[in-house]
Order: sequence, then C-alpha cells, then structure tokens
Amino acid sequence: MSATPKVLNSPLPIQICNQDGTLTPQGYAFLRRLWERTGYAPGTDSAWTAQEADIALLSAAQAQSMANAALTEAKAALELATQVLLDAQSIRSQALKALETAQDSSILAATARGNAQAAQNQDESMTFAVMNR
Repeated sequence: MSATPKVLNSPLPIQICNQDGTLTPQGYAFLRRLWERTGYAPGTDSAWTAQEADIALLSAAQAQSMANAALTEAKAALELATQVLLDAQSIRSQALKALETAQDSSILAATARGNAQAAQNQDESMTFAVMNR
C-alpha cells in the first residue's frame, strides 16, 4: 500500500476539502445546498414516495368515483327535466285547444243569441201582423 493520502476532493471546479479532509467554506455551502435540495435530514426515500403516490392514486380514484356519481345524477335530472318539459308542452297544447274551443263556443253563443233575438223580433212582428188583421 502506498502512503499517499486519499484524494478527498471531487471533480468540481472548486475545492470542497482541504488536504487534511476538513471541508472548505465552499464545501460547507455545497453540502448545505445539496442538503436543502434533497429534503433535509430524512431525505426522500422511495417507500415514502410510493406511499404518497398510492395515496394520490386513491384520492384520484375517489374523486373519479364521485364525479361519475355526479354525472349519473345529472343525467337523471336532465331526463326528468326533459320529461317535465314534454308534459308542460302537452298541457300547453291542451290549454290552447281548450282556449280555441272556448272561443268557438263564445262565437256560437253570440251568434245564436243574436239570431234568437232576431227570430224573437220576427215572431213578435208576425204576431202583431196577425193580430192586426
């Protein structure tokens, strides 16, 4: 074995270790930034990431299920509204037909009343004519 010291410096443009193995100020700054980027002390492990992904997947599935239920309910409400609209249109056409019948009846009543009065007047005039003879 050779007695040469281990090279503790990384192939970075700056020196992060001194010859005795202690960190330089740039080395401290490098490790602090690395530490901040990787999630501080606990770090980021794959089991935690997988657990978070599973939780997110379950939440998404639950949201999808709720959205499907809401869509089904909305379709049922739309179908009910369509049926109510059809019923309203049917009632409207019946009301229009009743109005038309009422108008026809009022025209017939007015016409018949006028004819009845005219006929009564003619009868009276005929009665007077017969009585005067």
